[in-house]
Amino acid sequence: MQFGSRRMRRRTGMGRLIPPLVIFIVCSMTLRWTHVLVTFSHQNSEAHNLSPFQNAMINTAVANKHKQQSSNNHNINDEHNNLRAAPRTLSELNILNETAPTSTLIYPLHAKSGTHHAYLYIGTPPQRQTLIVDTGSRLTAFPCEPHCPDCGTHASSQYHLQNSSTHEIVDCNNCKLNQVDFPLEDYMASDGIGGNSGDGPSLRGTSKQQQIQQSQRNLFPTSCIYNKCGLDQRYTEGSSWKAFEVQDKIWLGLDDETQSIETHTKFATPFTFGCQVSEHGLFKTQYADGIMGLSMYTQTLVGTWYEQGTISHESFSLCLNSKGGHIAIGGIANQEEDKYLSPMQFTPFSKQQVWYYTVSVTSISVGKHKLPKSILPHVNDHKGTIVDSGTTDTFISWKVAKPFIFAWERITKRQYNNRLQLYTYEQFNELPVITFDLDGGVQWEIHPRAYMEDVETTRQREMVNATEITTPDKWEGNRGFISRIYVDEPHGVVLGSNAMLDKEIYFDLANRRLGVAKAKCAY
Repeated sequence: MQFGSRRMRRRTGMGRLIPPLVIFIVCSMTLRWTHVLVTFSHQNSEAHNLSPFQNAMINTAVANKHKQQSSNNHNINDEHNNLRAAPRTLSELNILNETAPTSTLIYPLHAKSGTHHAYLYIGTPPQRQTLIVDTGSRLTAFPCEPHCPDCGTHASSQYHLQNSSTHEIVDCNNCKLNQVDFPLEDYMASDGIGGNSGDGPSLRGTSKQQQIQQSQRNLFPTSCIYNKCGLDQRYTEGSSWKAFEVQDKIWLGLDDETQSIETHTKFATPFTFGCQVSEHGLFKTQYADGIMGLSMYTQTLVGTWYEQGTISHESFSLCLNSKGGHIAIGGIANQEEDKYLSPMQFTPFSKQQVWYYTVSVTSISVGKHKLPKSILPHVNDHKGTIVDSGTTDTFISWKVAKPFIFAWERITKRQYNNRLQLYTYEQFNELPVITFDLDGGVQWEIHPRAYMEDVETTRQREMVNATEITTPDKWEGNRGFISRIYVDEPHGVVLGSNAMLDKEIYFDLANRRLGVAKAKCAY
């Protein structure tokens, strides 16, 4: 693994990456940046005390944005007003307060190369694949033998199509992964997925009609090659893969293959996935075999299990820690098992007609310093604030950079950046907690041990291929850390897996809400 930032960094465990399923960017640049800076300067006169380096960085960003904005002026106030929540009905309030069901299908997760993986068993006899659990993607895909001779070497042997007696190649009259659950025009009008995570190509600099046509070609393919449903995914950083649709029975399992087969085969369900025939770029070098899409889309494992009646509630939860954690299908882990450190609180999904998970932020705090309210349009508009387990790091809109950096430097008395910095144990413990307050009263806290990467621990873990190495509770002298909160996102916020650490995050598709509880995430 390389150290350094990325746009959706280390989804494949490498350096500065864009995620394996890059979501649509419907980019409407505005002239509102100047207004934000003026507003901030009135609210925080000490902002001019930023370091020369940070002022130069911000000023350069402003100049570049103004150049882009001159050809595409759009008032984001209109969209922001549309996103303001209407008074909730009694039924909506009841849903937010409704207790989450307890799941009986709980499986271990494993952390490696900055991502969290589950074991998926496919076919008869079963073959195991190690897949990234990805709430920012709708597709599940991995290489298939003998169709992908040039694919990279990953955690598992390739799924061999002919070795499974239950596999079925989906013909062109029955393609499933090219379907959408809502009108595409509505999807595009709502700014789609925007930014950095999920499916589809970048749509910067194209007209609305071109965006719709391009998304239809790339996101919902209709290609038919030798009577196979073709999938062709390309990403802005240069990676790509091609696949065809295959259906086979699948289920999640444990580390022990024998136990997984004997105990969990009864939960197997027919499922359609992408059988990759080529990988290029970062897909070829990643540790995981592929990805398991968990977004709000019918052709996901959760949606399929719900349709088959295996689970009674269309929902799941993820509980991540630095070693791994667990995934619960159909509900949450048992709160009575002394794993929960706080009651679960709920917030509604803030956007309709999209398949990613977006929440509404009411305030952001760096330590006890609350950032000005004028930043809220920049975290809630466009794609909004996304919860994405397939993204290793957390990304905040570049329009929030100046107040965020000002607050950080005021508290820590050191320059904020995403480069290696040395800390004593005492200095590290003085770093601020980053808090996102969400609609409904949820307080989403990101502690230093979650967003500061311990370089030495990460290096040791990669060298010995182990997960049991953790940052020591206390250390002598200096220790190197890198901040993995980036303030350069084009629009909105992405709360990646580092923001999700040590929390049970409940994705309630049926009731369109997100649950958050501090938890011990051991399996």
